[in-house]
Amino acid sequence: MMDSQWVLDWSQEALRLALVLSLPVLATALVTGIVLGLLQTVMQLNEVAFAQIPRMIVVGVAVMMLLPWMISQWVGFTISLITSVSRGG
Repeated sequence: MMDSQWVLDWSQEALRLALVLSLPVLATALVTGIVLGLLQTVMQLNEVAFAQIPRMIVVGVAVMMLLPWMISQWVGFTISLITSVSRGG
């Protein structure tokens, strides 16, 4: 029988997984934004597209590179959750 502690444990694990999966992409966007901001400051550019387009490209490439790892983490979590539910908690 599933109790409230079981639900809390799996909810905590789901939140941890969300953090682990989003952290590399967010870090990539942060570093790219800082580097492009410094370049804009040094070159005295005020063009918004100069920062947004390269950041979107870099984040897109990062997601494509990390996608196999992200999917394997997600599938592993899902399999563990379904196995735990089928055993009754």
